[in-house]
Amino acid sequence: MAYEQSSSGPALNETTPGTISSGLVQKSSSSTSYVPPSRNDWDLLFQPLFDELLNPPPSVDNQDAKVI
Repeated sequence: MAYEQSSSGPALNETTPGTISSGLVQKSSSSTSYVPPSRNDWDLLFQPLFDELLNPPPSVDNQDAKVI
């Protein structure tokens, strides 16, 4: 389906996500590939959260944490 530019809006190619840039993020070069975080990276990130969840500090009143 063809899209013609009218006086009420921009042409289709001016509104595609590929042309939108805020300038806040540098464009990475195509030679750099994405490396997902390893399991160890995730463990290091979330372990303190789970430690506090499973072993709350002594100042927390455990009676308020009852499951209803």
